[in-house]
This record gives sequence, C-alpha cells and structure tokens, in this order.
Amino acid sequence: MEKPILMIHGVGCGGDAWSVMAPLMQAKGWTPYTPTLYPQFRVKENPTGQLSTLGLHDYVEAAKTEALAIERSTGEEPVLMGHSMGGLIVQKLAEQGVGKAAILVTPAQPVDCQVQDLRVLFTFANVVLKGDPKLSYKVWKTGFRWGVLNQVAPERHDEIYASALYDSGLVYQHLGKPATDPHRVAVINERSIECPILTIGAVQDRATVIQAVRKVAQKYARVGGDYREYDGAAHWIIDEPKTAAVTADICEWLESKGL
Repeated sequence: MEKPILMIHGVGCGGDAWSVMAPLMQAKGWTPYTPTLYPQFRVKENPTGQLSTLGLHDYVEAAKTEALAIERSTGEEPVLMGHSMGGLIVQKLAEQGVGKAAILVTPAQPVDCQVQDLRVLFTFANVVLKGDPKLSYKVWKTGFRWGVLNQVAPERHDEIYASALYDSGLVYQHLGKPATDPHRVAVINERSIECPILTIGAVQDRATVIQAVRKVAQKYARVGGDYREYDGAAHWIIDEPKTAAVTADICEWLESKGL
C-alpha cells in the first residue's frame, strides 16, 4: 500500500526545495509528491503580470487540488508537510479536513502567532520596503543568504539561490499583513483540526523566528499537537546538516501515530 506524502514548498521556492528531504522520506517507505505551485507563473526570471493577481488563498486551493488528486490516484489520503509558507497552507488544509496528518516545518504563522522581528524584516527587506501587492518579487540575495541559508555552508549559497522563484506581491502581503487578506487564510481555528499535527522549529531561524514557531506549537498543543525543536538549525532545515536527523524524527513521529 502506498504511503503518499505531499510536500508543499515555501514562498520563493519550488518543489525542488525538497531535493534532500524527499529521498530521505522515500527511503523510509513514503512516496513523496513535491509539486511546484503555479509553475507557469512562478518563474526564475521575467514573471508575467498574472502572477501578481494570485493571492494566498489561490495557493491554498492549488495545494488542495494536489492533495485530492493524490488521494484519487492512490486511494490513500496523503500526509501533508509544509515548509515556511507551505506550513501555513498545510494548517489551512488541515482546518478544512484535508490530509491524514499535518507536519509544519519552520512554518509561516497564523495571525494569532505572529511576532514582529527585525531579522524577518531584513531577510525580506526588498519586499517589505517596496511592498506593492500589484507587483511580483524575488527575495533579495543578501537577505536569502543571511536569513534563510545561515546554517548552510556558504559555498552552497549561490547554487541554492539560483533556484529561487518570483512570487506574488499579494501573497507576500497576505503573509506579512494577514488582516489585508479577505479570505482570512491566516485565521486558523485549531479546534477544527482533527488529524495529528507536528510543528518543527529551528533555533537559529531568521525567517520564521523561533519565538513565533513556538507560539504555533503552543496553539496546536491545545488540540494534542506535538513539537520538535532543533538547535544548530535554521530556516533551510530541509537541506542543512541536521536534515537527516529531522527526517528520521518525522518518520518516527508518523509511526507513533500509526501512519
């Protein structure tokens, strides 16, 4: 019987962000699915104006479509794993009853868990300072290196940044200022979530800072959620020295839930 896991990338990334963790999950008996959301619009260079018309709710619907397609094709409801923005998407899908388990890897936060932090502002400074939701943005290289890849060997930074994608300014706005989102994606009722949920935090994270991720964990602890925290890890925990250990812990957690 196939054990599907849908792995949802973060803002400015594509499915290839899972190139290290997905094979590790596969080696543990899982079948990873790593789509890129809206690949026709979210590109490395010269995005069309259509990208900036997409909001965070569109990304949620795209991920939901992927999850339901996996269930139809395999006969099994997938586990959902999301990194960064993908972690917020997974929270929203779990609230809607999609997925047999939810794994939030250094997740973007619901509105009641957000923390204002200068490290986040510097990481996304080019987006924050321009801040036009009618445009599209790629996070600036300095911010990406400093705030996302700070636990990755410097000689790998250029290689990883080369795969960065443009994203909708409207999506960035909905992530940073959720009150502007009429679809209220970042408003999550944890009491509506019935599946097992695991939150993963990284102490050296400068993009979704640990103080905020701990608040996410506390939110879901109220409904039986679990939490794992890793010192010596940062936002790119999906491809860092501790990634294998994190993946092993995730698989052990899934097994403990009978999955």
